[in-house]
Amino acid sequence: MNEANTQDREVNMHSPVFLIGTQRSGTTLLCRMLTAHPLVFIKNELPVRSVFTPGATRDQIRDGIDGFVKQQYGKSIDELLASEGKRIWGLKDPELTAYLEPLKQFLPEARFIIITRDPRAVVNSYIENKWGLGTNAYTGALRWRDEVASQLAFEAELGDRVLRLRYEDLVMDQQNCLHRVCDFLGIDFDDAMLNYAEQKAFVIPSRENRHTFRAPDPEMTRKWRKKLSAHQIRVIDSLTAEIMAQTGYQPDSEQYQVPWVSQLYYRAHQAVVGEMQIQYRWRIKRWQRELRERLLPSGPSSG
Repeated sequence: MNEANTQDREVNMHSPVFLIGTQRSGTTLLCRMLTAHPLVFIKNELPVRSVFTPGATRDQIRDGIDGFVKQQYGKSIDELLASEGKRIWGLKDPELTAYLEPLKQFLPEARFIIITRDPRAVVNSYIENKWGLGTNAYTGALRWRDEVASQLAFEAELGDRVLRLRYEDLVMDQQNCLHRVCDFLGIDFDDAMLNYAEQKAFVIPSRENRHTFRAPDPEMTRKWRKKLSAHQIRVIDSLTAEIMAQTGYQPDSEQYQVPWVSQLYYRAHQAVVGEMQIQYRWRIKRWQRELRERLLPSGPSSG
């Protein structure tokens, strides 16, 4: 590419970039791939509720994000971009769906990438993870349906400022999918994005994101078929069929009306099991804190 074309591309770059999706929809994978690009840095999650406070202005939100970047990396967003030779910054967090309205303040420069994943795969992942807080087929399907409906309405309102991807396409057809992302952001595609697992990671490893530290496994797109029962699939399909049709997925089951008694059970199950899991996590943290305190050397005596 000649110098004039390069300058044109730089003028058309879009920043910030916000990655939006439900929990377990592939937002971390996309974050890793994008941040592997020489020009892009995406912050992977932060305490969004402390940033998107009621009535927060664009500058206040930006300053809040900046503060957490500095806390983690020792540099502000601008300083980090300069030190890494990057030009575009962004934020990825599954909770951003709750803050779509304040995010509009970043227009017209901002761009939004929404990633969706088959609801049965998402709900299965909710069920398998302790942080799912007792989620079951019914409550998980409702959560996916409502969040994705909000994302679709946001996309319809903002038009070409939003790019929607599917997790399955990102895994099965990475290069074409990432080319679309780069065109959307006004940057050239870079092979480093395909080799993201070998690039510098700005993501702290955890049990939940361990798959993003190696090449995507196509089996992850089919895992739910082996894990969910036929009844669980029928429940999820019945609640999400309309939104599935809008996002390129097909139900496996005939339409089904979940009995009201079952609905009560599912809601009670999530409330009870979820509270148990919260208490379990709280106790684990307390035990870990007490253990650290016992292992720390005692301070000088005052006598």
